[in-house]
Amino acid sequence: MSNIISVVIKDIIIENDQFIIDTNNGKYYTNIIKGSINCSIQSSENKIMPLSCLEKGDLIKIKLKDNIINKIYVKTKYIILSESSEDYIS
Repeated sequence: MSNIISVVIKDIIIENDQFIIDTNNGKYYTNIIKGSINCSIQSSENKIMPLSCLEKGDLIKIKLKDNIINKIYVKTKYIILSESSEDYIS
């Protein structure tokens, strides 16, 4: 059974082929397979995000299946405007 919880990241740990997120609600993990974590990280706009976007103190949502991380949802902190965008920050 899957459930989604909202947590704050206290620490990010990599040990024994596991990616562990220590949160205010306990520790959750996913396996590392061939150098990649076995879950996806998505923004609130459903875009795939890199692992480097996770930081201590971030509020995230974790989708768990049998207490193992299946997906991580992050709220993007920055809005990136492309060169083709007509709006610019002054």
